[in-house]
Amino acid sequence: MIQDLIKVENCVVRESVADWKEAIHAALEPLVADGCCTDAYEQAVLKMTEDYGPYYVLTDHMALIHASSEAGVSKTQLACTVLKQPVAFTEEKNDVRVLVALCAVDHSSHMDGIVAVSNIFSDDSKEGQIMDSTTPQEIYDLFISNAEVVD
Repeated sequence: MIQDLIKVENCVVRESVADWKEAIHAALEPLVADGCCTDAYEQAVLKMTEDYGPYYVLTDHMALIHASSEAGVSKTQLACTVLKQPVAFTEEKNDVRVLVALCAVDHSSHMDGIVAVSNIFSDDSKEGQIMDSTTPQEIYDLFISNAEVVD
């Protein structure tokens, strides 16, 4: 269930970050603090980004920050950081404002979270709602209300 995958305290609204490295840190910080993953997970995301580019920037405004479960994951969990000022991951991917961080212990336990992300970012009005969020509760509520598969 989506309620097992995301917590209000893992939803954050920030004004800005300095660069893509700080964006990754900010996105994963709640998950590291909660013990869902270790700093090694963040280092794995940074290394993969340096090796392959920002593979996790999925839409103009959203990045799904993640790495392999072997990189220090102890619990499946999502976190969401909304930036008021966009961050550039590359010259072409310079408008990212929503950082969804995912750590998963396996290949299936996070699927409700992926459904919610898909439902939010495939709908322009919902994408606008999340970018306009001013509180962690608003972000959390949007994830909870979008976790069901839409036919």
